[in-house]
Amino acid sequence: MNQSFIITPRVIAHLGEDLIKNESIALVELVKNSYDAGASFCDVEFSFSGDTLMKIVVSDNGSGMDIQTVQNSWLVIGTDNKKKQLEQCTIGRMPLGEKGIGRLGVHKLGNKIHLESKKDNCKPVEVDINWTLLDKAEKVSDFPVMVKENDFSCLQYDHGTKITITELKGEWNRRKLRSVFRDLQSLNSPFVNRTDSFNVNVSSNSDVFQNLPCVEDILNAAMYIGHCVIDGDQVCDFSYRFKPWDSLSNISGRQVDWLDDNDSYLKRRKEAKVSNKVDLETFSLSDYKIGKITLDFYIFEKDTSVFSFMNMERTTLNNYLRENAGVRVYRDGVRVYNYGEKDSDWLSLDFNRLKRSGGNISNNIIIGAVGLSRRDSVDLKEKTNREGFIEDEAYLTFVDAVTYALDLFVRLRNEDKMRLVSIYKKDVKAVEPVLSDLNSAIEIIQNKVDDTQTKNELIYYLNRVNNQYVEVRDILIRSANAGLNLGGAIHEIDKQVSALMSCVNNGQYDIVKDIALHLENIVNGYTVFLKKSVIKKTDLSTIIGIVIDNTRFRFQDHNIKVFSNRKLVSSYALLSQTESVAALTNLIDNSIYWVSLSRSEDRKLGIYISDEIEGYSSIIVCDNGSGFKLSPEIAIQPFVTGKPLNTGMGLGLHITHEVMKAMNGKLIILDKDEINLPDSAKKHGINKALVALCFPKA
Repeated sequence: MNQSFIITPRVIAHLGEDLIKNESIALVELVKNSYDAGASFCDVEFSFSGDTLMKIVVSDNGSGMDIQTVQNSWLVIGTDNKKKQLEQCTIGRMPLGEKGIGRLGVHKLGNKIHLESKKDNCKPVEVDINWTLLDKAEKVSDFPVMVKENDFSCLQYDHGTKITITELKGEWNRRKLRSVFRDLQSLNSPFVNRTDSFNVNVSSNSDVFQNLPCVEDILNAAMYIGHCVIDGDQVCDFSYRFKPWDSLSNISGRQVDWLDDNDSYLKRRKEAKVSNKVDLETFSLSDYKIGKITLDFYIFEKDTSVFSFMNMERTTLNNYLRENAGVRVYRDGVRVYNYGEKDSDWLSLDFNRLKRSGGNISNNIIIGAVGLSRRDSVDLKEKTNREGFIEDEAYLTFVDAVTYALDLFVRLRNEDKMRLVSIYKKDVKAVEPVLSDLNSAIEIIQNKVDDTQTKNELIYYLNRVNNQYVEVRDILIRSANAGLNLGGAIHEIDKQVSALMSCVNNGQYDIVKDIALHLENIVNGYTVFLKKSVIKKTDLSTIIGIVIDNTRFRFQDHNIKVFSNRKLVSSYALLSQTESVAALTNLIDNSIYWVSLSRSEDRKLGIYISDEIEGYSSIIVCDNGSGFKLSPEIAIQPFVTGKPLNTGMGLGLHITHEVMKAMNGKLIILDKDEINLPDSAKKHGINKALVALCFPKA
């Protein structure tokens, strides 16, 4: 026999109280209903008797309802009324709701609901719901809801809706109320014009919301500000501003209003062929109905060396960021939950910072808004519980686009932050986190410990730790110099072994011998990293020859033309062959990366010997890529990278710089006009990024 489903009254509770996670989301659902009704405002009033919250009133000037709408739509669970609005856009704006269950969020708030509504040219209607009767009902038909028409309206406006909630549930303490206030205020993006067609006004007859910070004041305290639009496969309308506080008079701000051709195209990570390598690919929003994405970011500076200079009360900013920091998503200016909440790391900011602190920001120092058009972003579908989008391919593409654009701002911010900290750190030399903290500890002891003997003993032991750290760091740097090149070696050997196996399987035995010889040369070339070598007189052309032989196949793979004067010029310097080969390999690896990342197919790289830098014999590495993204003094700092999506370790140039110092040489990042390059470099435009390895003359 056939049997039909039977719906128990408890389902209503599941769709309301149990499905809606907290009071903030329940109230937000009611406010969204006001938005969907075409209202220009929504008032949320909290009424107290003494210290006890007695009722919550939500009212708007939307289109209102007549008795037929209440009976056929508002009291029908899961109605497709808003879905039809979405398809037809019958009220002049795209509705935020489409599941027909948001109104049940009132069950989360209180036991008794009184609704008054008025539609133009219709009689006003009243609805009373007593949720306490729900548990006594065995069938849905046993749960009574009072609906009636009136001759006169008690509403302030000709049309609209007013919902009064009493016999409130839960504990409405001061902390919760202030949190709800912030959530309701955040429904309107702080990044759109205040004359927006929809505003949420929150009020109370108590002082519970007193002294909550103004959004405008908070945003004015941000030091790094960014705006852009993502359209198709490109980032456009790009603007970044570094705005130090007036009290930071020793550093100037700056503004960047353009991106080079390479940076403007969207990129994301893809599965790499070698485990320690990160490959990137371009992509486009146009593959899905997402539309344009507007991004506004406010990033705050909380480094202890500069935070004391801020004019605003620091506690106020810290409290506000603790509650409101994060990147939120807005559709037509109204917030989409749960993005930007404390437990939402949808852009993996905290996760990436945990994996690697250098160059990444966390959710607690950013206030961001991601703007979408409801009409154009139909492929981004909200979950039934209204807590975010369904995480399908369209959503992942959306996240990748926002992540890439934010990374552009963070790279610029990192450079300005390094400048800022280097100026305002009390010990300018202590830019490394460990050394900085040790020096801070020493300073505190000097200022606060009165007993001279105790002070001297503590400082003695901290200085010992400092010296031991520097010694261990230098040993690790020398080891890392070889380790950085290990990935390239494995990649080269892996490709040749694959080619060899292919020839064996296909019976191409005449080619097998050639590949085997190539493999032998590669292995022999990379063994130089493992050999101990002393500083001695060496021809620079020998160093260049070893590196070119080691990377010959990489040049072929990436279709890069290499220019060098090594066979025409002979110049001797004092150096260690092992360290010098590794240092030059690091620079070549960087050039290969940036030249390959550019959209140009005409890829060129130069390796030149020069005696033009006084007192040194130098190897100049240059290419026709996009040039340096960071200033020279920042680029050589550890854990700072200019590579997209923070994919680099930020150690290559730093390690090379340290290795050159250990050989009494130096690394210099040059401007194209600072040195006279050979004719081949000038002719082919190989002057976008110039780095010199300067060795003492023999």
